[in-house]
Amino acid sequence: MIKKFLFSFCDGLFPIALFLSASLLFVIQPIAAKVLLPVYGGSPAVWTVCMLFFQGLLLISYAYAWGLSRLKGLHSWKIIHGIIGGLSLFYLPIKIIPGLESSIPELQILQTLVRELGLPLLIIGASAPLLQYAYSLTEGKRAADPYYLYVASNFGSLLALLSYPWLIERYFNIPKQFNGWTFFYLGYFGLLLLLLFGIRYKNPPSIIKTTSSATWRQKFTWVALSFIPCSLMLGVTFFITTDLAATPLLWIIPLALYLLSFIITFARRPIISHSWVSRNVLFVLIFPILGFIGGSALLPVILLMAFHLAGFFMLALLCHGELFHRRPQASLLTTFYFCLALGGVLAGLFNALLAPILFSYPYEYPLVMLLGVFWLPIKHEKPEWITPTLVFILVSIHVLLPMEGWLAWLKRYDVFELIALSILVIWPRSTRALFISLLILFFFIFMPWFKSHEILVQKRNFYGIKQVSAHQGIHSLISQNTVHGFQVMGKDELNGSVAYYGAVLPVMRAIQSQQPTIRAMVLGLGSGIMACQLRKEDELVMVEIDQQVIEIAKNPALFTYLTQCKPKAKIIQADGRLAAEQARDGYFDVIAIDVFNSDAIPIHLLTQEALDTYVKKIKPGGVILFNISNRHLNLLPVLTAAGRTKDLIVLHKFQPALNRLGQLSSEWVMLTMNEAIAFQLMNKEGWRFVTDDNMVHWTDDYSNIIPLLKY
Repeated sequence: MIKKFLFSFCDGLFPIALFLSASLLFVIQPIAAKVLLPVYGGSPAVWTVCMLFFQGLLLISYAYAWGLSRLKGLHSWKIIHGIIGGLSLFYLPIKIIPGLESSIPELQILQTLVRELGLPLLIIGASAPLLQYAYSLTEGKRAADPYYLYVASNFGSLLALLSYPWLIERYFNIPKQFNGWTFFYLGYFGLLLLLLFGIRYKNPPSIIKTTSSATWRQKFTWVALSFIPCSLMLGVTFFITTDLAATPLLWIIPLALYLLSFIITFARRPIISHSWVSRNVLFVLIFPILGFIGGSALLPVILLMAFHLAGFFMLALLCHGELFHRRPQASLLTTFYFCLALGGVLAGLFNALLAPILFSYPYEYPLVMLLGVFWLPIKHEKPEWITPTLVFILVSIHVLLPMEGWLAWLKRYDVFELIALSILVIWPRSTRALFISLLILFFFIFMPWFKSHEILVQKRNFYGIKQVSAHQGIHSLISQNTVHGFQVMGKDELNGSVAYYGAVLPVMRAIQSQQPTIRAMVLGLGSGIMACQLRKEDELVMVEIDQQVIEIAKNPALFTYLTQCKPKAKIIQADGRLAAEQARDGYFDVIAIDVFNSDAIPIHLLTQEALDTYVKKIKPGGVILFNISNRHLNLLPVLTAAGRTKDLIVLHKFQPALNRLGQLSSEWVMLTMNEAIAFQLMNKEGWRFVTDDNMVHWTDDYSNIIPLLKY
C-alpha cells in the first residue's frame, strides 16, 4: 500500500530530490571559496580552482552513475548507492579547515576540498544522471524522456546561487551556513532512500543490452559544446573579479547565467528559441569585443561587465541549445552527462592550471570565444578572403597611426579597429572567414608588440598578472590596466614621494616627530616604494604573498627602491592578514595596507575582524593607513564603519595628481587614537576628519560591494 502511494507521487518526488541535491551542490561552492579566500591572499584564482574541484567531482559522480546504470539486476545499483550514501554521513557535520600555506596553492585547495567535502558531494553530484536514469525505469508519465528533470536540477542550482549573496551570506555566519547545509543534506539523504527503496522499478536489462551507442564524433561534440561555455564562464569571472573584487556576488552572476542558459535551452517551451539565438549571437558578440578594445580605462565598469556577460550568455545559449538538439535517447543518458562533465573538467583544467602556465595574460578568454564562432550558422559566401583582408588592413593602419598630431584622435578612439569590427559582423562571408578575421583583430588588440610602450616583464601566476613597462624613461608596474607604482629611472630625487604615495610622507614625518625611531609593517610590496618613506634608523617589515612581485621589486633593472632606500626592508612572503596576526601585539607604530591586485580588492583585509587585528598590533598612539585608490569602488564607508566600531579617529585624504612628473592622484584613509597626529595632519596637510554617517559594515561573514560602486 505504501509503495503504491509513493509510486503515485513519484513524478513529484524526483524533481524535488533533484532540486534539493542541486541546491546543496551549488550553495556549498561560494561557501567553500569564501572560507578559503583569506588563506590565499584574496586571489580571484581561488574561485577558478574551486570550480575545477566541483567540475572534477561532477565528472567522477557521472562516471559513478554511469557505472551503476550498467549493473545488471534490479537491486544492485540501489544497494551500492545506499551504502556509499550511508558512509557519507561520517563527513557530517561538514567543515572546511584550510591547510597551511603551500608553494602550489592550486594543489592545496584541491586537497582541502577533497578531504572535507568529497563523499557527500559525490552522492549529490551523481543525483542528476542517476535519478533521471532511475525515473526512466518507472511507469512515470515521461519516463521515456526524463530530460525535463534537468530543468528542476538547474532551477535548484540557480535559486541556491541567487540566495547566497542576498540571503544566506547576509543573515547567517559561516558556522550556521555549514550547519544548515548539514541539516538539508540529511533531509536529502532521507528522500534519496525513499526513492531508492520505496518505489517499484522495472528491470534494467533492456537498457544494458541495447545495441545503440554514441559514436566518438557525437561524444566529441558533446564534450566540445560543454567545454566552450564553461571555459567562457571561468574566463569572464576572472575578468570581472580582477577589476573589482573576489566576492561571492561576482562569482555567482556568471555561474547563474550559465545555469540559466541550461534552464532555457532544456525547457519544454524555451522562452528564447535556438533559432533566434543563432541569428543574433554574432551581433551581441560586438559588446565583449568592444570591451576588449576600450577596456576598463575607457568604459565604466558596470557597462564593461554588462558587455562581457551579454556575450558570454549568448554563446552559452548557443552551445547549450546545440547540446539539447543533439541529445541522445534515454538509454545513453548517463553517457551524455558524463561527456558534459568531462567538458567542464577540461575547461577547469585549462583555465585554472594550464592557462596561467601557457599565457602571461588571460588570452584563454578571447581564444575560447573564437572557438564558439565555429557553431554559428553563417551562410557561406565567396570569396572568403575579402573580410579577413579588410580587417588586417584596417588594424594595421591603426597600429601605424602616430600617437601625436592631428591624426592621433583616430588612434586614441580606436576608429579603425571599430570599423574592422563592424565589417566582420555585417559581412562575415563564412564561419572560417569570421574566425580568421576575429583572430587577426584579437592578435592586434592583445599582443604586447603593438602597445605604445615597451614591455620589460610580463608574468602571471595564481595571484594575478604583473607587467613592467617602459615609456620615456619611466618604469611602471601594472596589473591589468592599473598602475601600482612607477619609477623615473636615474632620478634619485623622486624616490621619496612618487606614484600613489604623495600623501603618505607627511604621515610618516608626523609619527617620526614624536619618537626617534618607528616600526612599520606594510601589507603589499608593489614596486617597493614604501621603503622610501622611512629613515635609515627605522624598522620596516613588508609583506607580499606573490613571489613574482617580490622578484620584480628586487630586480634593480626594473626598480631600485629596495636597493637605494633605507631602511633595509625585511620581506615576508605570506598573506597580509595572516602575517599581521602572527606579529607581536602592540609592536608597530604604523601599519599600511596597500594590497590591490589591479583594482580588485582583497576583502578579507578590510573587514571588521581584520581591523581588530591591526589595532592589536599597533602601539596605543599608532596609526593604520589604507590606500583606497580605486576607479570603481568607494571604500571610505567600509573603513569609516570599522573605525567607528573601535572608537578610532577616521581621517581621509584625496591627493590630486601634481603637474610635476611622478605624482599620481591617490586616496588614503588613516585610523588612529593619536589626537596630536590627527590634528597636525588636518591643520597642515589637508586631511579631512570623516563625519559621514554613510557607513557600510563588512565582516568576514558578509561583504557587499554594490553600495560602494561609483557609477
